[in-house]
Amino acid sequence: MSWSSGLNSGGVRVLLPQLRPWQRVEWRSCIQSQIYRDWGVYYTRRLLDRTALESFGRAVTVCKEEETGCPGTHTPTSVYPSTCLLPRKSALAPLHSCLEAEAGVCPEDYKSLFLRSRCQRTLARPELALLDVQRAQRAMEVVRHQRQSCVLGAAEIIAEKCEALVDANEFESALTTLYMEGRPFRAQFTHGPFGLIEQKTLGVFEDTLGESLVPFMQQHRGVLEEVSRRQKEQAAHVPRLLRKELRDRQQCDVQSVLVKEPERLTPLERAHRRLSERLYNYNCMGRSAVDVALLRRLRSDRNFLDPLRLSTTPPGRQLSEEQYTIVRRFMKMVHARNPLYNRRYVRQRHGRIGEQERRRNREMHLFHAQYQTRRDCLKMLQEMHRRRREGDVDKLSDYVEQTMSDYFEVKTHRTLPWKWEFLNDVYNTLALAHCDRCAVPANVDFLEPYNRHILYLLRPEKVRAMTVSFGGSNIYLEIDREEERHRRINQKLEHLENRLRHSRYPIERSYLFFEIARCHFKESRFDKVLVLARKAFNEARKCNCLVWQFNSIFLGCQVHAVLNRFERLKESLGKASQLASDLRAPKLVAYIAICINVNNYELAIRRLRQSDVTVRRSRKRSPASTATISSQASFSSIVP
Repeated sequence: MSWSSGLNSGGVRVLLPQLRPWQRVEWRSCIQSQIYRDWGVYYTRRLLDRTALESFGRAVTVCKEEETGCPGTHTPTSVYPSTCLLPRKSALAPLHSCLEAEAGVCPEDYKSLFLRSRCQRTLARPELALLDVQRAQRAMEVVRHQRQSCVLGAAEIIAEKCEALVDANEFESALTTLYMEGRPFRAQFTHGPFGLIEQKTLGVFEDTLGESLVPFMQQHRGVLEEVSRRQKEQAAHVPRLLRKELRDRQQCDVQSVLVKEPERLTPLERAHRRLSERLYNYNCMGRSAVDVALLRRLRSDRNFLDPLRLSTTPPGRQLSEEQYTIVRRFMKMVHARNPLYNRRYVRQRHGRIGEQERRRNREMHLFHAQYQTRRDCLKMLQEMHRRRREGDVDKLSDYVEQTMSDYFEVKTHRTLPWKWEFLNDVYNTLALAHCDRCAVPANVDFLEPYNRHILYLLRPEKVRAMTVSFGGSNIYLEIDREEERHRRINQKLEHLENRLRHSRYPIERSYLFFEIARCHFKESRFDKVLVLARKAFNEARKCNCLVWQFNSIFLGCQVHAVLNRFERLKESLGKASQLASDLRAPKLVAYIAICINVNNYELAIRRLRQSDVTVRRSRKRSPASTATISSQASFSSIVP
């Protein structure tokens, strides 16, 4: 459509389309198709593949748009395609179009479809590329039937079809197409593109079904049998109604939305998957595996996809997802042509000498891993003892959590034979660091109520003024800091609960319950703290660890001290005193004795106040008794 035709047929109050300068000229449709095709080639060279796809699509559809009337005629009611009109043999002959009515193609469509198929292959879309090249082949057949001669570019279209079949991992179909449809072009079989495609396809068969397949199947025979069994079960499975399946499982059969349990993997399984993914990326992409890992992280990176930048974040997220999807498709193509088992088979030596060499390399790697693990563990213990001497328990807890969750959980007894001893040493050191805090400070009067938080190691309560002064502290910054603190605690809780699901050592479970209880204690969720402290005490009793039993009991004492539960605090302090005696720690015994004395004093003061209040209330509630008492007193004074 040109600018003049839009102006003539648009009418009044119709907005003109946004057209480019070359689109405002009354070009014929075939010329417009060539222009769009040239633009597509230009965008392809500039690596703008999506824009090139739009141009190639426009080049195919521009000849098939219909409009009413025909330029130069007086038949406004007739419908003509806005396409190139072929010349008439005489003045009285009717106009006819270059568009083939039955096939719906133009003579130049096969070129645009051929170029679009190449562009689809660049974007790792072999299925769409195969559809385009098949359409291009049908359009070429129509043109050859019209011209009664061979069409230039037929061999390239067949070669492109074979390439699309290879990219779609249909190697048998590619080889069949090459032999059947490429028969008229036998001259190009040796040195042309057909020869290269044949060599590549036969090489794929050699790599996937050659000598390397037999050792792989022998090594993974059990896994292959299990996969075959599951496939047969799925093929023989007859689908039933969901409510009947749930009823057979004795589950709720009226639930509209099923709750899908997320996949929970052990730390060792997650480490195995990460290692397998890195190995897969390196074998497929070589040194570019680092770029693939970076591209994967960018999809969820908040620094790259800032949620506050509403204009740039959605395009960036779409771009990262599209590029990662394209890379993964290409990696699947590479793996289908040359699997990992064939790469390993080609790299290693065979025979008895090769087996001895592999065994020696495995032993050397194992010895190196054991030696390095031992050095790392000794370094961690030294760092823990240094942090314990500094006295900062929070930093020590963070260091222990980071060490045990990131490094220790992925170590097996093969690389760390003394894993149980190291685990006991780490958690006992942390428990002793918590016990070191239970010390009596000097020059503090614990009988005063405002010094109670110092005795029981509690955080002092912050009293904030409700008035806001001009130029004072920013309330919104304080709110943001509180929200950030809550978010960090919730993340730590989720991490600890995830570790607790896969923990099997009682001392480690006791530590995890204790840390979860501490997080809830910081959030003032005291009921949960008492429940979790009881669980931590039970786990510590299973492994006969007195230190963690004492820490769990003392955490309950802190909760009772915050809530002023003096009776329950007295019971908990009695248990803590017994555990301190069993630990043979004179400082802990002295500290708990002071806590017991202070609590007895508070309990006595409270009972005294309650007795005074009870006497006052009884006097107010019984006036008759008071009158009787006063009359008896007066009578006794009168009678000698």
